[in-house]
Amino acid sequence: MEEFARKPGACFGRGTPEWRATGNTASNIGGQKMRNNRVATAIIASVLVSGLLGSGLTGCGYTDGPMGPIPGGELRSGTLVSEPNVEWSLADQQMIELQLVEPLRSRTTGAMLHEGQLYVGVDLGFIYRRIPLYHPARWMLSIIYRVKHWHEDALLDGRVVIRFSGKRYERQAVRVTDPETVAALRSKVEEGAAQVFSSLGEAPTDDPKDIWFFRMDPRPAT
Repeated sequence: MEEFARKPGACFGRGTPEWRATGNTASNIGGQKMRNNRVATAIIASVLVSGLLGSGLTGCGYTDGPMGPIPGGELRSGTLVSEPNVEWSLADQQMIELQLVEPLRSRTTGAMLHEGQLYVGVDLGFIYRRIPLYHPARWMLSIIYRVKHWHEDALLDGRVVIRFSGKRYERQAVRVTDPETVAALRSKVEEGAAQVFSSLGEAPTDDPKDIWFFRMDPRPAT
């Protein structure tokens, strides 16, 4: 019997649906390579739609949050947690909903845990340019790079709301600039991407070559 399982996708810090087989059905679906391809396809499709619609061309700005990969509006439902110190272990390498206060838009993205703190990564060439040339993810993600801008909005106003597991958390997105922390987070992303795409090329030396990380700090009192 086949079962549907959720597998963490460390590449983008997001949990990604994957079919896996149990019992006698394992031989019928091809093995690990086929499963990896399905994981990659799911990630690519989600990220492509999210990136294109997140450019502001369209989307559902009036909805209570994103509709899967489609960006949405304000995160209105869910218990609002006022406690500043949050145990984020369950959100590690999982999908979260992230809303900026200004502009008031939300999207589905991935999160990762490092030394007890929650981070969100923004690939700006560091990963997609290292994907093999023959892989369709490369050109898809290059299109997304050209329309992505929420990370720049977060620099102007870092107030965000996270929704995860039915709860909302008011946080402050702070761009990470500490070299040691950036290096550690890059390593985590590289490891996950190598699992999804089988192999990665050398890190690019010319632009675009970057990846940003935002730490989700408690929001300062007003």
